[in-house]
Amino acid sequence: MTAPAKSDIQAFWKALYNSLYEDVDAHLTRDALFKSLDDLEDMFRLRRHMAVVEMPLAELAGKRVLEVGPGAGGHSALFAKHGAIMTSLDITPARARATEAKFRLMGEAAADCHAVNGDSENLPFADASFDIVYSNGVLHHTLDTERAIAEVFRVLKPGGRAVIMLYCKSSWHYWINMFLPIGLLMGKAFRDPNWLGKATEWGGKDRQTVANPITRCYTGAEIGRLFAAFKDVTWRKGEFYWYLVPKLGRLYRKYQIKRYGTHPGGVLVYGEPWPIQSPLELKLGEIMGFSWFIAARKPKNTPLPPP
Repeated sequence: MTAPAKSDIQAFWKALYNSLYEDVDAHLTRDALFKSLDDLEDMFRLRRHMAVVEMPLAELAGKRVLEVGPGAGGHSALFAKHGAIMTSLDITPARARATEAKFRLMGEAAADCHAVNGDSENLPFADASFDIVYSNGVLHHTLDTERAIAEVFRVLKPGGRAVIMLYCKSSWHYWINMFLPIGLLMGKAFRDPNWLGKATEWGGKDRQTVANPITRCYTGAEIGRLFAAFKDVTWRKGEFYWYLVPKLGRLYRKYQIKRYGTHPGGVLVYGEPWPIQSPLELKLGEIMGFSWFIAARKPKNTPLPPP
């Protein structure tokens, strides 16, 4: 089986952008964007997402922040709203353009913020350039996640902070929703090294015609090894949804929306309102969620490169 290329990664994430975000972005105005950012922050607080827990929003003003893989730019725009000087890098040109367009809609609030097309495994920035590097659910889709984490370390200033989400292997979603029905019972784990990629990520209005080239999941021990060069490393689980259970989840989703409603904060980052989790789901996320929310620091005594 042919190994995926970076052009395959670009093609998939461009197709997913079109399916999820293209219509939302086409009609976005400045006022709607700022209202959506307020909604987004509120949604993140309900979910205890790392964008408001591990990211120090109240301390972002004047900080140089790099987001690797901004998607359609919702997270980056939120950080810019709190005063961060954002640089946002995406391997998919359409996603970089969408993020840049949001910065320009924000006017003076994001005057020094920019989005660029680039590769997480070869970041086009000097050593020790950023106070914070943030990446939400992106680096497990690269060809070389270890190299991407090493690049995060390189471009952070000594004492700088990494805030990263990677998928959790020791989770309900991996073992019960994915591995059992798709990997084991359908036998795909034994025939296709990228069975997990092909089973994850799609959504939006369009029928999927392009396969996701790669998805990885990590145990806690593997997270520890990935971030071994950092200090003060913490990781916690989050994100559990009953509606992701195959077949039965569709019935639960209808009940969930009727019982708990939807939150408009999802529109900017998912292309549609977010189905609000039950209190039980929020609790189960801490125990068996599919996301590792990781925070780590580059040691202050890391030598700077020679001039």
